[in-house]
Amino acid sequence: MLRRAALVVLALATTALAQVDAQTLVEHLRDDDRDWNASRAMDALGELPAPPITELHAALESEDWQQRQLAANLLWRFRHPPDWLWRGLPAWRYEPQGEVTTRLIAVTIEGFRHDRLPYDRQCDRYTYAFNAAEGFRHLRRHAKQAEPQLAEGLGSEDYQQKFLCALTLGFGGVSSQAEGVARVLLPHLRDNDIPEDAKWCTAALLHLGPDVAPFLRAAVPEADAQQAELIKLLLLDFEQPIFMGEGADATRVYRCVAGSVLSPAGKGWGDVSMGWLHDLRDPTRPKPASPSIP
Repeated sequence: MLRRAALVVLALATTALAQVDAQTLVEHLRDDDRDWNASRAMDALGELPAPPITELHAALESEDWQQRQLAANLLWRFRHPPDWLWRGLPAWRYEPQGEVTTRLIAVTIEGFRHDRLPYDRQCDRYTYAFNAAEGFRHLRRHAKQAEPQLAEGLGSEDYQQKFLCALTLGFGGVSSQAEGVARVLLPHLRDNDIPEDAKWCTAALLHLGPDVAPFLRAAVPEADAQQAELIKLLLLDFEQPIFMGEGADATRVYRCVAGSVLSPAGKGWGDVSMGWLHDLRDPTRPKPASPSIP
């Protein structure tokens, strides 16, 4: 009953905000002490009669980190509208809006860092914006355009940012960055306690194509059993697609690491959960010790 009442209050507040102009709503995206204020403003911005593209692009220059990130999140949602949008929204919501600018790319890569979205543990506050996962899903479609910034991100001191830059370049097929991408992603093919990483990294490396093959071969001497088998299958796929003809039997290990996704090269990656990012870490470094219970 309490949850239903909270949803009713949120819906009423969002309806009220929908009467406000775009610039005022964008100001509500800032980090403040009003619960659900930014979330309500995000909903209201998507219900305006005209797309608030100009106002959101201006907000990418904001000194307020949350405002920048939420503006980028909305711009991507409007640029690549999903197929499941409900009826009743303004007509513009169903068509791509806006352009992918250098600044949008920069703020998106900023959001690849391990940060306070969607859940801020310090303030016990939740904002419905998965800036890292959603940023990756959208930016991979523009990876070649974003190559300089993504390549720079391969040297980030924030491991999640480094990893997602590599993953984006891989899924985007930016083979000119094969060496840097392989350096970050290849260790994740080993058998470890990080869920899902081998599946996603195998797929990213496969999308790079044969240009990554020399770096795969160089890793074989130090590979464990899982990594060696996945490298073998990747190399085989570059020579002959393993899901056709004589190579069909080789899908066994791919099935093992892919779970619900049979083919690392297949479709459907845009809808697969990336909740495993919560457990992401650098597999080449010792796992941090769990805090002791007094």
